[in-house]
Amino acid sequence: MSFWDIAKVFLILFVMLGAMYGMLYLLKRYFYSSPGKNNYSLRIKILSTQTIMPKKFISIVKIDDKVYVLGVAENSINLIDKMEDSFDENLPGYESTEKPTFLQLLKKNMGLR
Repeated sequence: MSFWDIAKVFLILFVMLGAMYGMLYLLKRYFYSSPGKNNYSLRIKILSTQTIMPKKFISIVKIDDKVYVLGVAENSINLIDKMEDSFDENLPGYESTEKPTFLQLLKKNMGLR
């Protein structure tokens, strides 16, 4: 194989990868919308979840600006209490169940902030 044959193979490979990336970009942009872009979507955040029995949990959930205590079982979700607005997410025992995104983890592990 000559140099030009290898160059042609890599050129075709880069063109195919570029076309696939372009199709992925168009699909994500026009067909899949993220929940943050919709004005009508609710802002739901799970503040804490505690297991009390197998397949039974108590969860503290923040929906928009209201905080609810929910009992979650295998077949049902029950409202236990609605907490006042004085709920503080910075309490010492509070643990966030929100998982960091891949980009946040990558920046953290590369030393970027």
